[in-house]
Amino acid sequence: MSDIKERLAPIGERIKQARKELNLSQTELAEKADISVPYLSNIEMGKTDFSISILIRISEALQISTDKLLRPNVPEMAINASDELAKVFEGCTSSEISLILDTAKNLQKAFIESKTGKN
Repeated sequence: MSDIKERLAPIGERIKQARKELNLSQTELAEKADISVPYLSNIEMGKTDFSISILIRISEALQISTDKLLRPNVPEMAINASDELAKVFEGCTSSEISLILDTAKNLQKAFIESKTGKN
């Protein structure tokens, strides 16, 4: 696989995932982004390159930042995640917040252990 295709495939997968999270068909997203369905399909499969203007139109149609589509692990995402987590805490009691934080810590530990092969 070429370097470009290696970079495009994960972006296409994130576009597809975001589309499915919104329960949009390829036809609906293509319409909203003003592109053809076959072109969107090729983008989602990482088979074709696309311009920044296309990325912006897809991003706007999905109501998602281009950062999240392009590079979900950049530091800005952590800031956005913190904002989203703060919204999760709204209306929670202190004991509920504590449980949510404990759950997040346990998930983090499980992710680290799965990466290092520890069980």
